Amino acid sequence: MDIVPNISQTKWILVRGLMRDKRHWQDFIGSLSAAVTAFNIDVIALDCLGNGEFSHEKSPLSIAAYANALLEQLEGSDNCIIGLSMGGMIALEMARLAPDKVSKVVVINTSAANLSPWYRRFSLIAVLAAFRKRNRNHGIDCLEATALKLSSEGYGDNHAIAKRWTELRLQNRVEFFNVLRQIWACARFRCCDSLQQPIVVFSGKLDKLVSPECSKLIAEHYRCQHIEFTDAGHDISLDSSAALIAQLKAVL
Repeated sequence: MDIVPNISQTKWILVRGLMRDKRHWQDFIGSLSAAVTAFNIDVIALDCLGNGEFSHEKSPLSIAAYANALLEQLEGSDNCIIGLSMGGMIALEMARLAPDKVSKVVVINTSAANLSPWYRRFSLIAVLAAFRKRNRNHGIDCLEATALKLSSEGYGDNHAIAKRWTELRLQNRVEFFNVLRQIWACARFRCCDSLQQPIVVFSGKLDKLVSPECSKLIAEHYRCQHIEFTDAGHDISLDSSAALIAQLKAVL
Protein backbone atom coordinates (compact mmCIF):
# COMPACT_ATOMS: atom_id res chain seq x y z
CA MET A 1 0.00 0.00 0.00
CA ASP A 2 1.11 3.55 -0.67
CA ILE A 3 1.86 5.61 2.40
CA VAL A 4 0.26 9.04 2.62
CA PRO A 5 3.19 11.49 2.85
CA ASN A 6 3.97 12.87 6.28
CA ILE A 7 3.47 16.57 5.63
CA SER A 8 2.75 19.40 8.01
CA GLN A 9 -0.60 20.40 6.57
CA THR A 10 -3.94 19.08 7.70
CA LYS A 11 -5.25 16.11 5.73
CA TRP A 12 -8.90 15.37 4.99
CA ILE A 13 -9.22 11.65 4.24
CA LEU A 14 -12.25 10.61 2.17
CA VAL A 15 -13.60 7.06 2.55
CA ARG A 16 -16.47 5.62 0.48
CA GLY A 17 -18.95 2.89 1.33
CA LEU A 18 -20.13 -0.54 0.28
CA MET A 19 -18.77 -1.64 -3.14
CA ARG A 20 -17.60 1.92 -3.85
CA ASP A 21 -14.09 3.34 -4.20
CA LYS A 22 -12.36 6.70 -4.49
CA ARG A 23 -13.25 7.03 -8.18
CA HIS A 24 -16.94 7.30 -7.20
CA TRP A 25 -16.29 10.65 -5.53
CA GLN A 26 -16.00 11.89 -9.14
CA ASP A 27 -15.62 15.69 -9.31
CA PHE A 28 -16.16 16.15 -5.58
CA ILE A 29 -12.48 15.57 -4.73
CA GLY A 30 -11.31 18.32 -7.08
CA SER A 31 -14.01 20.74 -5.97
CA LEU A 32 -13.29 20.16 -2.29
CA SER A 33 -9.54 20.48 -2.83
CA ALA A 34 -9.98 23.79 -4.67
CA ALA A 35 -12.21 25.10 -1.89
CA VAL A 36 -9.74 24.41 0.94
CA THR A 37 -6.33 24.72 -0.68
CA ALA A 38 -5.91 28.23 0.73
CA PHE A 39 -6.26 26.76 4.24
CA ASN A 40 -3.28 24.41 3.76
CA ILE A 41 -5.54 21.35 3.68
CA ASP A 42 -4.71 18.30 1.59
CA VAL A 43 -7.69 16.22 0.39
CA ILE A 44 -6.91 12.52 -0.07
CA ALA A 45 -9.29 9.72 -1.08
CA LEU A 46 -8.45 6.15 -0.07
CA ASP A 47 -9.80 2.76 -1.11
CA CYS A 48 -10.86 0.02 1.32
CA LEU A 49 -9.76 -3.59 1.05
CA GLY A 50 -11.76 -5.33 -1.68
CA ASN A 51 -12.65 -2.12 -3.53
CA GLY A 52 -10.98 -0.03 -6.22
CA GLU A 53 -7.23 -0.51 -6.39
CA PHE A 54 -7.56 -3.27 -3.79
CA SER A 55 -10.36 -5.14 -5.56
CA HIS A 56 -8.04 -8.14 -5.93
CA GLU A 57 -7.72 -8.46 -2.14
CA LYS A 58 -10.14 -10.14 0.25
CA SER A 59 -12.54 -7.85 2.11
CA PRO A 60 -12.34 -8.26 5.91
CA LEU A 61 -15.29 -9.42 7.98
CA SER A 62 -14.99 -6.62 10.54
CA ILE A 63 -15.02 -2.84 10.24
CA ALA A 64 -11.99 -2.70 12.55
CA ALA A 65 -9.92 -4.59 9.96
CA TYR A 66 -10.80 -2.06 7.24
CA ALA A 67 -9.92 0.74 9.65
CA ASN A 68 -6.54 -0.76 10.52
CA ALA A 69 -5.66 -1.18 6.85
CA LEU A 70 -6.35 2.50 6.18
CA LEU A 71 -4.50 3.63 9.30
CA GLU A 72 -1.39 1.90 8.00
CA GLN A 73 -1.45 4.33 5.08
CA LEU A 74 -1.57 7.44 7.27
CA GLU A 75 1.19 9.43 8.91
CA GLY A 76 1.06 12.48 11.11
CA SER A 77 -1.56 13.36 13.68
CA ASP A 78 -3.87 15.83 11.93
CA ASN A 79 -5.99 13.48 9.83
CA CYS A 80 -9.69 14.29 9.59
CA ILE A 81 -11.59 11.22 8.39
CA ILE A 82 -14.70 11.90 6.29
CA GLY A 83 -16.66 8.69 5.73
CA LEU A 84 -19.79 8.04 3.69
CA SER A 85 -22.09 5.15 4.67
CA MET A 86 -19.83 2.15 5.40
CA GLY A 87 -17.00 4.69 5.20
CA GLY A 88 -18.56 6.43 8.20
CA MET A 89 -18.35 3.23 10.23
CA ILE A 90 -14.71 2.88 9.22
CA ALA A 91 -14.07 6.51 10.19
CA LEU A 92 -15.45 5.94 13.69
CA GLU A 93 -13.29 2.83 14.10
CA MET A 94 -10.19 4.65 12.87
CA ALA A 95 -10.79 7.31 15.51
CA ARG A 96 -11.23 4.67 18.23
CA LEU A 97 -8.15 2.68 17.21
CA ALA A 98 -5.75 5.56 16.59
CA PRO A 99 -6.53 8.77 18.49
CA ASP A 100 -2.91 9.77 17.89
CA LYS A 101 -3.51 9.83 14.12
CA VAL A 102 -7.15 10.91 13.79
CA SER A 103 -7.97 14.47 14.83
CA LYS A 104 -11.62 14.78 13.72
CA VAL A 105 -14.39 12.63 12.28
CA VAL A 106 -17.24 13.41 9.88
CA VAL A 107 -19.75 10.63 9.21
CA ILE A 108 -22.28 10.84 6.40
CA ASN A 109 -25.46 8.71 6.29
CA THR A 110 -24.07 5.92 8.43
CA SER A 111 -25.43 3.63 11.14
CA ALA A 112 -24.56 1.20 13.92
CA ALA A 113 -26.09 -2.11 15.00
CA ASN A 114 -26.20 -1.14 18.68
CA LEU A 115 -28.23 1.99 17.93
CA SER A 116 -30.58 1.09 15.04
CA PRO A 117 -32.44 -2.05 13.87
CA TRP A 118 -31.31 -3.69 10.62
CA TYR A 119 -34.37 -2.60 8.63
CA ARG A 120 -33.52 1.05 9.23
CA ARG A 121 -29.86 0.50 8.42
CA PHE A 122 -30.50 -1.19 5.07
CA SER A 123 -33.83 -0.89 3.26
CA LEU A 124 -34.48 -3.96 1.10
CA ILE A 125 -37.69 -2.36 -0.16
CA ALA A 126 -35.73 0.64 -1.43
CA VAL A 127 -33.20 -1.64 -3.13
CA LEU A 128 -35.96 -3.52 -4.97
CA ALA A 129 -37.68 -0.28 -5.95
CA ALA A 130 -34.42 1.13 -7.31
CA PHE A 131 -33.84 -2.06 -9.29
CA ARG A 132 -37.27 -1.76 -10.92
CA LYS A 133 -36.88 1.93 -11.72
CA ARG A 134 -33.21 1.85 -12.76
CA ASN A 135 -31.78 3.20 -16.01
CA ARG A 136 -32.28 0.41 -18.57
CA ASN A 137 -30.44 1.99 -21.48
CA HIS A 138 -28.15 -0.15 -23.58
CA GLY A 139 -24.61 -0.48 -22.23
CA ILE A 140 -25.53 0.38 -18.64
CA ASP A 141 -24.74 -2.25 -16.01
CA CYS A 142 -27.91 -3.11 -14.08
CA LEU A 143 -26.16 -3.18 -10.69
CA GLU A 144 -24.54 0.20 -11.24
CA ALA A 145 -27.81 1.68 -12.52
CA THR A 146 -29.53 0.34 -9.40
CA ALA A 147 -26.82 1.73 -7.12
CA LEU A 148 -27.15 5.17 -8.70
CA LYS A 149 -30.93 5.17 -8.48
CA LEU A 150 -30.72 4.07 -4.86
CA SER A 151 -28.05 6.49 -3.69
CA SER A 152 -28.89 9.70 -5.54
CA GLU A 153 -32.08 11.70 -5.37
CA GLY A 154 -31.13 14.21 -8.05
CA TYR A 155 -29.05 12.10 -10.44
CA GLY A 156 -30.62 8.66 -10.15
CA ASP A 157 -31.57 8.63 -13.85
CA ASN A 158 -28.47 10.41 -15.14
CA HIS A 159 -27.21 8.45 -18.13
CA ALA A 160 -23.67 9.89 -18.14
CA ILE A 161 -23.04 8.99 -14.49
CA ALA A 162 -24.55 5.52 -14.92
CA LYS A 163 -22.30 4.95 -17.93
CA ARG A 164 -19.27 6.18 -16.01
CA TRP A 165 -20.02 3.88 -13.08
CA THR A 166 -20.44 1.01 -15.53
CA GLU A 167 -16.97 1.76 -16.92
CA LEU A 168 -15.52 1.84 -13.41
CA ARG A 169 -17.06 -1.56 -12.69
CA LEU A 170 -15.45 -3.02 -15.80
CA GLN A 171 -12.06 -1.65 -14.74
CA ASN A 172 -12.20 -2.89 -11.14
CA ARG A 173 -15.04 -5.28 -10.44
CA VAL A 174 -15.83 -6.00 -6.80
CA GLU A 175 -15.92 -9.75 -6.30
CA PHE A 176 -19.28 -11.21 -5.22
CA PHE A 177 -17.87 -12.77 -2.06
CA ASN A 178 -16.24 -9.46 -1.16
CA VAL A 179 -19.66 -7.81 -1.40
CA LEU A 180 -21.05 -10.39 1.03
CA ARG A 181 -18.10 -9.91 3.38
CA GLN A 182 -18.57 -6.14 3.35
CA ILE A 183 -22.29 -6.49 4.09
CA TRP A 184 -21.48 -8.84 6.97
CA ALA A 185 -18.95 -6.38 8.41
CA CYS A 186 -21.47 -3.53 8.22
CA ALA A 187 -24.24 -5.61 9.76
CA ARG A 188 -22.07 -6.42 12.78
CA PHE A 189 -20.66 -2.94 13.34
CA ARG A 190 -21.27 -1.48 16.77
CA CYS A 191 -20.01 2.00 17.56
CA CYS A 192 -18.02 2.52 20.74
CA ASP A 193 -19.36 4.39 23.76
CA SER A 194 -17.25 7.50 23.31
CA LEU A 195 -14.48 9.08 21.26
CA GLN A 196 -12.04 11.79 22.26
CA GLN A 197 -12.10 13.47 18.84
CA PRO A 198 -14.72 16.00 17.69
CA ILE A 199 -17.45 14.30 15.63
CA VAL A 200 -19.92 15.78 13.16
CA VAL A 201 -22.82 13.83 11.66
CA PHE A 202 -24.30 14.64 8.23
CA SER A 203 -27.42 13.04 6.79
CA GLY A 204 -29.59 13.33 3.71
CA LYS A 205 -33.25 13.78 4.52
CA LEU A 206 -34.22 11.94 1.32
CA ASP A 207 -31.94 8.94 1.91
CA LYS A 208 -33.83 5.83 0.78
CA LEU A 209 -31.17 3.26 1.67
CA VAL A 210 -30.31 4.21 5.26
CA SER A 211 -32.93 5.88 7.41
CA PRO A 212 -31.93 9.42 8.48
CA GLU A 213 -33.01 8.32 11.96
CA CYS A 214 -29.78 6.29 12.14
CA SER A 215 -27.70 9.44 11.81
CA LYS A 216 -29.81 11.21 14.40
CA LEU A 217 -29.20 8.41 16.89
CA ILE A 218 -25.45 8.46 16.27
CA ALA A 219 -25.40 12.21 16.90
CA GLU A 220 -27.36 11.72 20.12
CA HIS A 221 -25.08 8.86 21.15
CA TYR A 222 -21.95 10.99 20.82
CA ARG A 223 -23.71 14.22 21.80
CA CYS A 224 -22.35 15.92 18.71
CA GLN A 225 -23.55 18.22 15.95
CA HIS A 226 -25.98 16.78 13.38
CA ILE A 227 -26.54 18.58 10.09
CA GLU A 228 -29.32 17.48 7.74
CA PHE A 229 -29.34 18.14 4.00
CA THR A 230 -32.96 18.54 3.01
CA ASP A 231 -32.54 17.94 -0.75
CA ALA A 232 -30.04 15.07 -0.65
CA GLY A 233 -30.29 11.31 -0.68
CA HIS A 234 -27.69 8.77 0.42
CA ASP A 235 -24.81 10.22 -1.61
CA ILE A 236 -24.72 13.81 -0.43
CA SER A 237 -21.45 14.42 -2.29
CA LEU A 238 -23.38 13.88 -5.51
CA ASP A 239 -26.76 15.40 -4.70
CA SER A 240 -25.59 18.46 -2.76
CA SER A 241 -21.89 18.81 -3.54
CA ALA A 242 -21.59 22.58 -3.05
CA ALA A 243 -23.62 22.53 0.18
CA LEU A 244 -21.54 19.65 1.56
CA ILE A 245 -18.30 21.48 0.82
CA ALA A 246 -19.64 24.61 2.49
CA GLN A 247 -20.64 22.68 5.60
CA LEU A 248 -17.30 20.86 5.79
CA LYS A 249 -15.51 24.19 5.69
CA ALA A 250 -17.84 25.58 8.35
CA VAL A 251 -17.54 22.72 10.85
CA LEU A 252 -13.90 21.77 10.30
